[in-house]
Amino acid sequence: MTTRKERTVRVKLSVDGTLRRRGSMGAAGGVIRSKVDYAKLDSAAAFAPDADTPKLTVRELQGMRRPRGEVVSDSAAIRARLRMSQAAFAALFGLSVRTIQEWEQGRRRPDGPARALLRVIEREPAAVRRALAS
Repeated sequence: MTTRKERTVRVKLSVDGTLRRRGSMGAAGGVIRSKVDYAKLDSAAAFAPDADTPKLTVRELQGMRRPRGEVVSDSAAIRARLRMSQAAFAALFGLSVRTIQEWEQGRRRPDGPARALLRVIEREPAAVRRALAS
């Protein structure tokens, strides 16, 4: 954590190698640097630890775990177990039929709240029905 008050500047590296300032809405601004030295950008010094990001010890690195891939609940399997059509499943649990179709055909994946809802439906469908009925 830094105690100095610093101003964050948004920039974009252009194709021609110039570094340009960006506004809050993404509007192009003035040139900050006419040419970027890629050798310095890719150097080890660019990734060296500093006061804000100290170097991790071997013990800290060993204590870290790799994140496990999230298991996405299969809405088709849940529907089959509940013996429901896509339309009935969508109507009962407040989802759109189109969304169910997109998930089951692999064009989209459920986002965070939808994954949580599917997980609860999978484990306790009666509780979800009671909760949504009131």
